[in-house]
Order: sequence, then structure tokens, then C-alpha cells
Amino acid sequence: MKLSRKKNFLTWAAKLCCCLTMSMTGFGMITGTAFADGVQDVEAISEVFGDGEHLSAVILSYDKPILKESVSIDDFCVTNRVIKDAYVSKFPQKGNRGDSDGIYVVLELEALPLAEQGVESHSAEDRAAREEQGFHGPTLGSHGNPQPLAVVSAEVRQNGIVKATDGSLYPPTENKSSSHTHQLVIEDFAQGTFEDAKQDNAKLMYNLYVPKNRAPQKKYPLVVFMHDAGVVSPEIKATLSQGKGAVIWASEEWQEKHPCFVLAPQYDTVIVDDKYQYGPELDRTVHLIEHLVNEYPIDRHRIYNTGQSMGGMTSIAMDVKYQDFFAASYLVACKWDANVTMPLGNQNIWAVASEGDPGAAPSMKEILGNLEQSGAKVLRMTADLEQGDSKINEIAADMIRPNCHIYYTLYTGGSHRSTWQHAYDLLPAMEWIFSQRR
Repeated sequence: MKLSRKKNFLTWAAKLCCCLTMSMTGFGMITGTAFADGVQDVEAISEVFGDGEHLSAVILSYDKPILKESVSIDDFCVTNRVIKDAYVSKFPQKGNRGDSDGIYVVLELEALPLAEQGVESHSAEDRAAREEQGFHGPTLGSHGNPQPLAVVSAEVRQNGIVKATDGSLYPPTENKSSSHTHQLVIEDFAQGTFEDAKQDNAKLMYNLYVPKNRAPQKKYPLVVFMHDAGVVSPEIKATLSQGKGAVIWASEEWQEKHPCFVLAPQYDTVIVDDKYQYGPELDRTVHLIEHLVNEYPIDRHRIYNTGQSMGGMTSIAMDVKYQDFFAASYLVACKWDANVTMPLGNQNIWAVASEGDPGAAPSMKEILGNLEQSGAKVLRMTADLEQGDSKINEIAADMIRPNCHIYYTLYTGGSHRSTWQHAYDLLPAMEWIFSQRR
């Protein structure tokens, strides 16, 4: 952990301790007050960050409209989290801050420090047995090491006195648990199962985001995100909650500028391995895309693929096999056989890796070096994550040239998994991907 990340964590921890101390003090001052408890319900709001799905806000529903001036962050405490903003709203929505009173109190939380995360693609026992046999990485066709989906919930307490618009006073409460969770963006995806007639009706689970307010007769881009081996699972939504790779394209901010379809297949087996072999799921995914193109107003000239680790390897394998299918590819923390990747020289590619990734970094160096030797132009940038997203994005935007169609971002230090915690915040790369046509 670098120094600035340590400072960020310590700052966050200090604020948390301060919050808990003020909460306990406030509660003690009001103990014994015999006022009615006006909290009717507690809703948890979850959001997907670079390291997965976490609690991002809590919404309390009261039985009467609350006076907005009576609410502050010192009046509430969310267990193990720091409140950064508290406000009254007429609607149970995060960010819907208004000037009027309402029955909802929204507590927005400070983001947690990013944690090095990711599920190993095999259990500890399987990994030990494979190491003894000289094997590394996930096994093609194996069912991985599936984990149950995390359940995001909240525990909140009102510490101070809150006042209703009719003058009623609501005293501190005991801890209250959320009754349900609203999963931002995740809930906007529909789930389905594709039966591939070209592969004896073999099945493939998938999540699909359909852009809202579509214009008649207009066709929209499609971006396909493929997850890493650690998310191999029978849980169809696992790919949506493990990181930003799928949900970022369906976010309100992205859709406002770039309305598009988003496809996130959920694989229940490992579909590529470190021997650069791939299973039938690769073709099945392409068949699913073709099926959706026939079902929805999708622009065949603007189909993009992206993926991290196993998913990025699948993206490369697709680009090699289906050379005229995708308009551009965003390759994150992945590798492939440099002996077969020459077709990438004629495609639109933006790759991202970290120096500390023992697989992706050397593989990308070799692949891109071969492309350059064959005459392709490759533009590179090195990014220090300590610079922050704003500065890194500025550097990336300045690098883009009209006569170049292959770019490479290398994060200093970092690791295999930390790459995808940040790659889907590299907005100039994503914007460039969406500007390409086949």
C-alpha cells in the first residue's frame, strides 16, 4: 500500500471514529426522552465500485415530512461507515437533494478505500494440487470457485433530535436494520438464458441493459463485457457486482452521452486458459450477440468488446477469430499468444495493464512490439495511480491522434487485479472506443 493510500485509509478511519464518538455522545444526552419514533422504514442503497458492490447510501422513511433545517450528519450514525452528507428529500433517491421538506432522510456515505480484491479461480486445495503437477492458472472447462453473492445491508441509528414540519420531535432511536436494498444500475439489467441452436441448444446466461427512451428507427451501439475467472459462477448477476466493467456503460452518466445496449454474459465455467485454449463459450457468445442484433435495434457497425483477465483474453481470441466483427476492443489486464495476434494490427485496440502484473504486462509488451515491427503504430502512456483519475484522464486524452488505432496504458506498480479497479475510470479510452466504427 502506497503512502497516499495509507493516508486516505487513516483519514477515513479517523472520521469513522469521530462519527461513532459523536453518535454515542448525542445518544447519551437524550436518553430517557419519551417522544415517538417516526422512522417507518430503512432502505440500503448499493453501488458498484472498482472493487465490487458496496453500501453507498441509506434512506430513512418517516411518518411525517421532516424539516430540512433539522437534519445534519451529526444526527445519524451508520454502523462501520462515515456519513458525508445528510439531507431531506421528497423522493427516496440518492442525490435528489431539494430545497423542500419531505418524508425521506438520505444519508450519503464516504466511499471505502479500494481493497485488493478478487476471488481465486480455484479453491486452495485445487491450487495446491495443480501447482504440484506444474499447472498454473484456471483449468479450461472447470467450474471455478463460485462464491455466494454478497448481500448488502445497512444498520443505522438516529442520534440527534429530528423535527417534523408540524413541530413533532423525533428522539434518538436504537439501531435499525434495512428492510431491503436498492442496487443502483444492477437492477437496470434484465436476465436471460440463450440457447444456442448452432451448438445443440447449449445454454449461456446473460445480463442485458436496454437503453431507455430509444428513438424510433434509430440503432444503438452494443458493448459486451466479459468477466474474469474469479467470477465464474452459476449466479447470473455475479458479473454485475464484482466491479465496474459491466455497469459503468449502463450508468446514468454514460448513457446520457452514449445511449447503448450493454451485454454481460455470465459464464459458469472457465472459458479460456493460460495455454491460450478456449472453449465453445467463445463462439456461443458471438452467436448470442448475433441473436441480440436480430432482436434489438443494435448497430452492427458499433459492437465493442471488453473484458478483464479471462474476459480480456476472450476478447483477444475473438478479435483473432472474428476479425471483422467488433468495431473496437478495450483489453484490461489480459494476455494471449503473441504468435497469433497479428490480426490486432488492423483493429482498433486500447489495452491496459499494470507493471506488477506478471502475465499481462510482459504479454502486452510482446504483442504490441510485434505489431510495431509489422508496421502498426502504437501510442503508449505510463500512468501513476497516485496522480488521480483527473490527471490520468488528461494525459490519456492528450495522447489520442487521428492516425493511430492502437493505444496502451501501463499503470506503474499495481497488480493484476488492481488494473481493473481503475481501467473503467479511464474515460478518454472508453470515449475513444465508442468513437470507432467497423
